[in-house]
Formats: sequence, structure tokens, C-alpha cells
Amino acid sequence: MSTMRKQRRLTVWTALKWALALAIALVAVFPIWWMINVVFAQAGEPVSLNPRLWPTSLGAGIDKIATIFAETGYLRAYGISILYALLTIAGVLLVGSLAAFEFSLFEFPGRKILFGVVLLALMVPTAVTIIPTYVLVSRLGWLNTMEGLVVPGLASAFGLFMLVQFMRAIPKDMIEAARLDGAGHFQIYWHVVLPLCRNALVTLAILTFIQTWGNYMWPLIVGTREELYTVGQVVGQFNSPLSHHTVDTVMTANLLAAVPPLIFFLIFQRQIVQGIAMSGSKG
Repeated sequence: MSTMRKQRRLTVWTALKWALALAIALVAVFPIWWMINVVFAQAGEPVSLNPRLWPTSLGAGIDKIATIFAETGYLRAYGISILYALLTIAGVLLVGSLAAFEFSLFEFPGRKILFGVVLLALMVPTAVTIIPTYVLVSRLGWLNTMEGLVVPGLASAFGLFMLVQFMRAIPKDMIEAARLDGAGHFQIYWHVVLPLCRNALVTLAILTFIQTWGNYMWPLIVGTREELYTVGQVVGQFNSPLSHHTVDTVMTANLLAAVPPLIFFLIFQRQIVQGIAMSGSKG
């Protein structure tokens, strides 16, 4: 009898957890689904907070998307944002993995102090560093350039910390065995360490992409020419109270901005879940 009661309690508890997870998912998905309904609705159709189960007009939504790309600088901003994100990802992975390789697997004077400085950088709000970074970029002559947009974000304290946690779990015997086989410093890094940190690198790439794609403040500060506008800046113009765009046009611009990170996550969702789980267990 007691066993049956335990099973019933377990069943009820499982059902409650699923119900709670479903409720949270619905709350998270509702704004996106409402936005899709507004975009794929007939032009002039009144906007309602009660979205339909299915959008009413696929063709109308495609026309709105085509109009935005044709009549605004959205397509150029898309290209700039993709280039900005890819360059930042490549730089963060290269700089972070090289630094983490040294911090986690080798002893050198001042290692603990330097790593403590990295941890301290994680606690400093981004707003505190914006002005010094802007002054530095300005004196280097990098305003309104891709260098000024990308380079300040390459040294990621979070990325370094995350990769260090992974690399510390690599057995030192593997490093010593590679060294005995004649592998050099860079060969150990490239052929031994990086393949073992694949999930961590993919996770960091995804998080960097999402952060870079949604970055609004820094591109707004360092890039004042329309030729260097990112998607965030263009969407900001659509959402401005001074703009004369209709609600469905604004929603279309926001939906287009949300598509790349969503696709990026759907492609690599297994790796990012594994990477976050492994980082929690190896820390």
C-alpha cells in the first residue's frame, strides 16, 4: 500500500512539474507567437492581444519582409551584424582558448594573481568600462570602423573562466604523453586540448553570438555612420517614438532580428545544453 502511495505521489509531482514547465514555456513563447501573428496578418488588420492559433496570411508577411529589405538599410545591417558576430566569435574563441590553455595546464609566476584579476573583471559592470574603452578606440582612430566594433569584445573574461574550468579537468597525463611523443606547445593545444573542449567552444560560440547579435549600446556609440549600422541600431530606429512606422512594420523588423540567434540555437542546442551541464559539473 505504501508503495502505491509513493508511486501516486511521484506521478502527481511529475505532473505538477510538467504543468509548471508548460506554463513557463507558454509565457516565454507568447510574445513571439503574438509577434508572428501580427507580421503574418493582412495589412490594415487591427492588432489584438489575442493571437490566433495560426497566422492568417503568409503572403502578407512575406510582402512586409520584402518591403523592409527593399526600402530600408536592413539588409546591409544584416550583413554588418553577421560579420561583426563571426569576427567576434573567432576572436573570443582564439584568445580565450589560448589564455585558458596557459592558465589551466601550466605553472608560471603570477598565474593565480592574473586569474584573480580575470575573476574581478567579471564583477565589473559593462557600463563602467564603456567610457575608457571609447577613449582608447577614439585615440586609435577606430571610430566608425569594424576594428573599433570588434576588437574591444575579444577579451572575454567569462569565456576565459568557462574554458579554464573545462581544461582543468583534462588529465595531465595526456599532456605529458603528448609531450613525450614529441608534440610541441602549439601541437598540444591544437591536437589534444581543443578537441577535448569542443562542447565548451561551441557553447561559448553560441553565447557570444547571442550577446553580439543583441548588442545595442556599443555599436551605437562607436558607429555613427549608416554604413556601419547593425541590426540592433536599425531595429532601434523602428522602435523609436519619433518613427512613423506602423505596428506590423515594427513587429516585422523585430521578428527578423530574432531569427538568426534562434536558428543558431536550434542547430547547436544539444551542444549548448551539454556544455552548460559539463561546466557545472567540472567547476
